[in-house]
Amino acid sequence: MNNLESIIAVHEKLVYKIATKFYDVPKEDLYQAGVIGIIKAYNNFVDNGTTKFTTYAYNYIFGEMYELSNNLRSIKLNKNILGLYKRIEQTKYLLAQKLNHLPSVKEISEFLNIDEQTIYQVYTCTSNIMSLDSEETRPVYEMVADPKEYISNNNIDLKDSLDTLSPDEKKIIDYRYFKDYTQSETAKILGISQVSVSRHEKKSLNKMYNYLSA
Repeated sequence: MNNLESIIAVHEKLVYKIATKFYDVPKEDLYQAGVIGIIKAYNNFVDNGTTKFTTYAYNYIFGEMYELSNNLRSIKLNKNILGLYKRIEQTKYLLAQKLNHLPSVKEISEFLNIDEQTIYQVYTCTSNIMSLDSEETRPVYEMVADPKEYISNNNIDLKDSLDTLSPDEKKIIDYRYFKDYTQSETAKILGISQVSVSRHEKKSLNKMYNYLSA
């Protein structure tokens, strides 16, 4: 056992003690974060004879756990916001077909039984979240009502909108929305780039939306 390994072993109790300050985070993840904190403290510690390593390492261990906790909380929050955003978008297109016009925020809020302010907040949050435009999170311009749900409810108009797509475009929509693959996974299956999948997906969704809005 080298010096670093022995220091990690000696300070395990401290790691577990600090971990008790955090809730709703897996203990194994907190332990790993704590070990990272010890390693960072070990790499930066200068023994001046006045500061104990345990005291010095405490802030590093706590800091790593705190960052982990915040990241997990943010991921959970973003997931909930995106889920509500999808419900709002699905409702928007469903009401558009029923009312023959794009529904107002008030009409959407009454249909979903949620207040208008919540809807405005969701759109504000998703605009910030999706500005990152990661391949695992669909950006705002790509989020439309889930074709799978409406087709399963025998929505003839949406079925017809799918017929406006080329065979390749249908494949992309199938993988992305029916099989729930990411853009990266879809690209690998079809043997094209992720950028190409994104471009064709956006074009396909616009075709479908234009058909339904006509």
